[in-house]
Amino acid sequence: MKKKIIPCVILARKGSKSLKNKNTYELNGKPLISYTIEYALKSKLITHIIVSTDDYKVNQLVKKYKCICIYPRPKKYSEDMSRSEPAILHALKFFEKKIGKFNTFAYLQITEPFRPKHILDRCIKNLLDDSNLDSSFAGYIYHKNFWQKKNNSFVKLNKKNNFSYLPRQVRDPVIREDSGVALASRYYLIKKGLRIGKRVKIEKYKSFHGLIDIHDKKDIKLSSALLNKRLLD
Repeated sequence: MKKKIIPCVILARKGSKSLKNKNTYELNGKPLISYTIEYALKSKLITHIIVSTDDYKVNQLVKKYKCICIYPRPKKYSEDMSRSEPAILHALKFFEKKIGKFNTFAYLQITEPFRPKHILDRCIKNLLDDSNLDSSFAGYIYHKNFWQKKNNSFVKLNKKNNFSYLPRQVRDPVIREDSGVALASRYYLIKKGLRIGKRVKIEKYKSFHGLIDIHDKKDIKLSSALLNKRLLD
C-alpha cells in the first residue's frame, strides 16, 4: 500500500524578545530547534518535514536534516503579533505545490522540545483510523482544581463530582491542550484558519515533558537539569 503523504510543519520565527536567537540557542550543546526536528525524523508516519523561517541561521542549520525549508518566510507571517495558523497554511500551500496533495498534517513547536515517545504518531494514527476526527493532540493531565474570573466573581472550572475534599485520584481531571507538543490535524481546517476542529481525540500524558515551555534562560536551566538527570528520556 502506498504510504500517505503526511507533512510536519515547524515554525521558526526569528524575533524572540525574551531569549535572543531562541531557535538556535544551545541547550546541552545542541541548538533548540534540533530537538524538535530530530523527534519528527523518528516518526514512522511523517513523510516530510517543513521548516518555515525568516532566520538565516535556521535556514543554514536545517540543511543538514534535508528538510523542506521555506526561507525567507514572508514578513506578514513573521511579526510579533502574527498568528501561527496563517504561517502554517502558507507552509502547507507551498508544500502542496512542490510535493502534491495530502489530507492530514502534523505540527510541532520548537519551544516545547521534549515529548513522550511516539505521542505524535499516536495522534496521527487516530486520524488515519477515524476519518470522522478533525484533530488529535497531546494533552497534559491535571488533577488540581482550576478557577477562572468571570465578571466580579471566581468560578471553578472542573465542578462536576469534584468537591475539594475528594482525593485527587477521583477528581475530574483537567486536560491542558498541548498542541505544540504534538498535533495532527486536517488540511481543510487550516484553510479555514483553524488549527483544531470540534471532533477531537486527546492523547493524554503526565510526565516531566509537560513542564517545559522555553521562553527565557530560566526555562533553559530547567530543561538542562531535567536532561542531565535523564528525566526526559
